[in-house]
Amino acid sequence: MSRKRKNELKLALALSAALVAFVWVAQRIWRTSSLAHPGKVLVTGYCNCEKCCGWKRLPDGTTVYTYGKMKGQPKRVGVTSRGKIAKHGTIAADLRHYPYGTRLNVPGYGTGVVEDIGGAIKGHHIDVWFPTHQEAKRWGAKWLKVDVY
Repeated sequence: MSRKRKNELKLALALSAALVAFVWVAQRIWRTSSLAHPGKVLVTGYCNCEKCCGWKRLPDGTTVYTYGKMKGQPKRVGVTSRGKIAKHGTIAADLRHYPYGTRLNVPGYGTGVVEDIGGAIKGHHIDVWFPTHQEAKRWGAKWLKVDVY
């Protein structure tokens, strides 16, 4: 096989791999975007645990963030980014869409107020607080029509 033909085949393989990757990413974005669910918000659950909030306990007993721009900084467990104690009705959101203090009514959960942010909370996605990780997992992820006050 000629060198020119080998290069053409390599280019064709590279282009097809790039196309497959592009389609995969586009499908993921579409499935998780509000365009795929017009008028609805992705509602997920979270609790104060290290899995949901990205912290760990050091040998001396202090808790610190495990990732993000606050990595290694002290973390007050159960306290929102706004400085409030997390409780039923505490909502984490993308502040560009739902600023602190925004009141939301979430079907199946109730009324809450945006008091927190999260690294994975982007766009039309909110996180509602639960007292246990099991309850947060049981809530799962739902596209819901949320009332904003």
